[in-house]
Amino acid sequence: MKNILHIISSARGEQSYSNKLSSFILERLLQQGNINKITVRDLVKDTPPHADEVSIHEFYKHPTLYDEQSQQLLSYANIIVDEVREADIIVIGIPMFNLGISTPLKAWLDQLIRAGVTYVFDEHWDRVGQFKGKKVYLAVASGGRSAEGAPDYVSAYIKDVFRNYTGITDVETYRIEGTMENGFTADYESILNDFKSVNEML
Repeated sequence: MKNILHIISSARGEQSYSNKLSSFILERLLQQGNINKITVRDLVKDTPPHADEVSIHEFYKHPTLYDEQSQQLLSYANIIVDEVREADIIVIGIPMFNLGISTPLKAWLDQLIRAGVTYVFDEHWDRVGQFKGKKVYLAVASGGRSAEGAPDYVSAYIKDVFRNYTGITDVETYRIEGTMENGFTADYESILNDFKSVNEML
């Protein structure tokens, strides 16, 4: 039985195309069965804290050096680390903002990634991710359409962060584009036409 973590990062609520696309992905996963639990982390309703002059040092401190202040400053970070650690599958709804990700999602990533927790260094000082073997689905929505051959900044960034700082390499992207066009109609079934069984992917 698999656990799913659903990350919501759009402020548009029920009007959000990334939320709807990620929800369709969840439905596909549920249809396949073998799901134990779904945890929803709404980054808009429960906004991640941003690092400041005090807390930033805790993210680079080895866990063996944590003190009472560390535990207080890292309380949110510890919660989301546990959520990711427990999840077998992570579904992230991502609205594109100016070729990048939303502020809440960036803050969530910054709270998640931590030396000695999501990655460690080996004897050659190469990073070794500690969350290998998980599957990630990205549901990316954008108001415009990407030009042919244009870089995919959003999914490329997320994939690099997960690969380098968590060890997660199995990341699949589904996109809905042109949502600001007049008369736009979302066809989620068509977007997920090639959706593969999670049992095949893991």
